[in-house]
Amino acid sequence: MFVEKVFERATKLELFSLLLLMVITLSIYTFYATLNTYLKSVLLMLRLTGPPLVPFLGNCHLITDKGVMQKWCGNAYKLYGSVVRIWVLLFPFFAVLDPEDLQVILSSKKHTNKAFVYRLMHNFLGDGLITSSGSKWSNHRRLIQPAFHLSLLEKFIDTFVDASQSLYENLDASAKGQDINIAKYVNNCVVGILNEAVLGVPIKKRDQDMVNMEDSPFRQGKLMMPQRFTRPWLLLDGVYHWTNMANDELNQKKRLNDFTRQMIKRRRQMQNNNNGNDERRCLLDFMIEISDSNPDFTEEDIVNEACTFMLAGQDSVGAAVAFTLFLLTQNADCQERCCQELETIFEGSNRAPTMTDLREMRYMEMCIKEALRLYPSVPLMSRKLGEEVRLKDYTLPAGSNVLICPYATHRLEHIYPEPEKFIPERFSPENSEHRHPYAFLPFSAGPRYCIGNRFAIMEMKTIVSRLLRSFHLLPVPGKTTFEATFRITLRASGGLWVHLKPRDHPLADH
Repeated sequence: MFVEKVFERATKLELFSLLLLMVITLSIYTFYATLNTYLKSVLLMLRLTGPPLVPFLGNCHLITDKGVMQKWCGNAYKLYGSVVRIWVLLFPFFAVLDPEDLQVILSSKKHTNKAFVYRLMHNFLGDGLITSSGSKWSNHRRLIQPAFHLSLLEKFIDTFVDASQSLYENLDASAKGQDINIAKYVNNCVVGILNEAVLGVPIKKRDQDMVNMEDSPFRQGKLMMPQRFTRPWLLLDGVYHWTNMANDELNQKKRLNDFTRQMIKRRRQMQNNNNGNDERRCLLDFMIEISDSNPDFTEEDIVNEACTFMLAGQDSVGAAVAFTLFLLTQNADCQERCCQELETIFEGSNRAPTMTDLREMRYMEMCIKEALRLYPSVPLMSRKLGEEVRLKDYTLPAGSNVLICPYATHRLEHIYPEPEKFIPERFSPENSEHRHPYAFLPFSAGPRYCIGNRFAIMEMKTIVSRLLRSFHLLPVPGKTTFEATFRITLRASGGLWVHLKPRDHPLADH
C-alpha cells in the first residue's frame, strides 16, 4: 500500500512537472515569436517615413492636434508614400493608403482581428461587432446579418420619415430664416431614429408609460480613449483602472447597460403579452429572437450589440448628414440638381418617400457619397495581421498592427483629381465603374464592412430629401469653412452653419 501511494504521488508530480514544462516552453515560444515579429516590424519601420516623433510618445501627440486631418492625414501619401510608419508609444503601426494594398488586407478573413487599441473602447461600447474579434465576431456577424436584409430595412423607412418630419417641424418652428449649426439638429433626429429602430421607443407615441428618451444615457455618452492617448501611462489598463476617469467610464457603461436591459425587458413583455402588434419591429426584437434560438447569444451579447448600434450610429450618421447638408449649402448648383431630382420624383407632393423613391434619388446619393469621401465619419480604422502580407513595395510581418485611413485614401490625386473639391459626379456609374473598389472606404470593406451601411444611406437620403423639399440651404457669411477634427469620428470644429430659407411653393397635400 505504501509503495502504491509513493508511485501515485510520483506520477502526479511527473504530470505536474510535464505540464509546467509545457507552459514554460509555450511562454518562451510565444515571447520569442512576439519578439521576432516586433523586431521585424521595427526593422521595417526604420525604412519608412512618417509624421514627426516625440520621445517616448511616438505619434500619440497627434491626437490632440486639431489640424491632424488636413495637415498629416490629407497629405500623407504625398509626404510619405503608400505605407507610413506610426509609433503608438513603442508599438509600431503601418498606415496603408494604397487601394491595391488595402484590398490584400481588408478582403481576407485572415486579417479581421482588430488591433489592441480597440480594447480601449470596451468600457464604452462593450464587446460588440465593432470591438470584438475572432470567432465571437464572426458568429455574431452571421447571426445579426439577416436583420439588415433589404426587405427588412424597407420596414424602417417609416421610422426615418417620422424622424425627418419631426426635424423639419422643429426647424420650421424655431430656425427658419436664421443662421444655425445644423449638426445639433441633425444629431437629435438621428438619435430619435436609433431610439425607435434599435430600442423600439416610438418617435411619435408618447405616454406616461413610455420611457422618457430625453433622459437616455445614450445622449450623454463620452469616450475616454482620446484622453488616454494624451496621457500614455493610462494606456496601461492596470494604471487606468485606478483613475477617476476609468470609474466614470465604467459608471457610464453601467447606465447604458442597465437602460438597455430595461428596454429588453419591455420588448419581451410586449411579445409575451401579445400587445406589440401596433409597435414597429426593432433590432432588439430580432436579437431577442436570435438569443431565444441560440444559447451562445446571451442577453449580455444583446446588450453589447444594442449599445454598439446606438453609440456607433449616432456620431457617424449624424456627422455624414450634417456634412452633406453643409456641402450642398456651399455648392448651390449641386443643391439645385438635387431639388430638380426631388421635384421629378414627388411633383410637389408632401407624401412620404417609398423604397422606390429612395432608389430614384441617384444624384443625391452621389452627393452623399462625395460628402463621405471628403469627410468619412470614421477616418481611421485598424487591423492586426493574421499572417505575413506582401504589398506592392513592402512585406508586413504577421501580427503587425495596420492603420487604414479613409481620409487619406480618399484624397489620392491619381484616383480623385482635385481631391478637396466637392464633385458628386465622381460617383456617377460611368466614373465609378473603373475606380478601384477599395478606393472608397466610408463603411470599410471586405468581411468587416459596416453591417449598417445600407441602413445609413437610406436614413441619410430620407433626412436630406425632407429638408431640401422645404428649404433652400444658404451659406452663412464668415462661416463657409471649417476645420475637421478627429475624435474617433470626424467632427467640424465650430459647427456646420447654414441659413434656412423656406421655398416659395410649400408642399401640397396629395
